[in-house]
Amino acid sequence: MTMWIYDDAREMADFQMFQKEVRRLEGEYLEIRVLLRDAEEGLRADPHNAYLAAKVRYLTKRLKDLEGRGPRLASDHPLEISLWAPPHG
Repeated sequence: MTMWIYDDAREMADFQMFQKEVRRLEGEYLEIRVLLRDAEEGLRADPHNAYLAAKVRYLTKRLKDLEGRGPRLASDHPLEISLWAPPHG
C-alpha cells in the first residue's frame, strides 16, 4: 500500500482517462486561442472583411464554451498554485 496517490497513478485507469481528457481540452483551447489571435490580427488589418468578423465571433463563442466546461482554463491563477504552493504570510 502506498501513501500517495501519485505512487500508483499509472495503475489507475480512471485517472489516466481524466488526464487524457484534460490534455485534449487544453490542446483544443490552445488551438482556438491561436486561431482567434490570428483572426483578430487579420480583422484589424482589414476591418471590413465579413468572413474574418464571422470567424472571430465563432471562435470567441467556442472559446467561451470551452471555458464553461473547464473554468480553470481561463482562471487568472493556475490551480496548481492554490493546491501546492505554501500559504502566503
